[in-house]
Amino acid sequence: MANRILSIYFVVVSSLLLIPSLKAQENLGNNWNTEKIRGTRLVPYPAANGDPYLTSKFLPGEIEFNDGVKIQDVGLRYSCYRDELVYFNKAISTQIVIDKVSLKSFSFIDENGIPRLFRKQYYDGFMSGYRFFEVLSAGRISLLVYRKVGLLLCDVYLDDSGKQKNMSYQKDYSYFFYAPDKGYTFVRVNKSSLIAKFDKPDQILVKKILRKNRLTASDEPSFVKAWNLIKENGIKINLSNN
Repeated sequence: MANRILSIYFVVVSSLLLIPSLKAQENLGNNWNTEKIRGTRLVPYPAANGDPYLTSKFLPGEIEFNDGVKIQDVGLRYSCYRDELVYFNKAISTQIVIDKVSLKSFSFIDENGIPRLFRKQYYDGFMSGYRFFEVLSAGRISLLVYRKVGLLLCDVYLDDSGKQKNMSYQKDYSYFFYAPDKGYTFVRVNKSSLIAKFDKPDQILVKKILRKNRLTASDEPSFVKAWNLIKENGIKINLSNN
C-alpha cells in the first residue's frame, strides 16, 4: 500500500514538473522561426545629406527564406545604399543585416499604406550578382525596379556640426521588364521608352490607351498604371526592341 501511494506521488510530482517544460516548448514552437534569421551587426553608414534607406523607420513586414519558411511581424528596413535588408533585434536592441544568401523575398506596408514586395533575383548585366528588386507589377512579364542609392559627389555644404562636405546620398533607380526566358530589358520611365518596346502596329494602340487615360508615363506611378492597362488590353510587348 505504501509503495502504491509512493508511486502515485511520483507520478503527480513528475506531471507538475513537466507542465512548465511543455509550456516552454510551446512558446519555443511559436517563436522558433526567429532563430532562422542569420546576419551581422549593421556597420553605421557615412553621415551625409540624403537618405540611404527606402523608409524613414523600421516597419513590420514579412521575410521568406529560400526553403519557403516565412516569418511575419519583423521590424524591417531596406538599405538602398548597400542593397541589404536590416531588421531590429529587440532581444539585444541591435540592428542586424540579414544574410542575403538565405532570403527569397520580403514585403511590408510602407508609411503611406502601400504594399511593397521585393524579390531576390540574379542579375546578369553590369556588376552581376544577386539583387533585391522591387516588384512594381507581377506577371508573365514583370516590371521591376532596382532601388540603388549611391554616395556621390555634390556641391559643398555644411553638415549639422558645421563641417564642409561634398558627398550625398543620391537615387539612381533602374527599371526593367523581366521574363524568365528573356531576362532583363532596361526601360526608362518615360512615354517614348515605353512605346518603343512595342512593334509599330501596336504602338498606335499603346498611344491610344495613354491618351484615353491621360497618362504621361513620365513618373513611376503613371508608368506602372500605363503598363498595367496595356497588359489588361492584351497588347504584346516585344522585349527584343531597344
